[in-house]
Amino acid sequence: MVSPGIMQQGVLFLHAMALGVVMIFCYDLLRIFRRGVPHGTVWIAMEDMFFWLISAFVLFRLMYEENDGKLRWFVIMGVLVGMILYNVSFSRLVVRFGSFLFCRILRAVRALIRGIVKMLQFLLKPFGKCIQRTGRTGKKSGRYVKKQLKKLYKTVKMGLCKL
Repeated sequence: MVSPGIMQQGVLFLHAMALGVVMIFCYDLLRIFRRGVPHGTVWIAMEDMFFWLISAFVLFRLMYEENDGKLRWFVIMGVLVGMILYNVSFSRLVVRFGSFLFCRILRAVRALIRGIVKMLQFLLKPFGKCIQRTGRTGKKSGRYVKKQLKKLYKTVKMGLCKL
């Protein structure tokens, strides 16, 4: 029969392995983000620093809650084993598929934004022609547009008040 203390330490080791898998999976998500949105070494260093600080805090919390804050090297070994097992087995697939999917989503969002900008340009085109017809440039054309919009606003306001 296994003693309860050893059973608790075995469960703690399994929890540490699971934490290692979750930590490296989160780092894979960060790697996917980096492939989709490339940035410089300073930002990468800052992201890594914050990631590992948060990871250290989570590991400390695991040891504090499950082992009364006692430092046990088998917990750290469990985290490393979980990280290594995940990295060897699933990490490459997750990063490849995730990067592919994330880049496709980014491409669709960029196309959507481009479409919205083109639609706004099309809708605002009459205002540009109005300014060109007056022959005014610079401040005067801005004043003219402002005056025309103010007239439109007053007309709409008066129409709403009559209702």
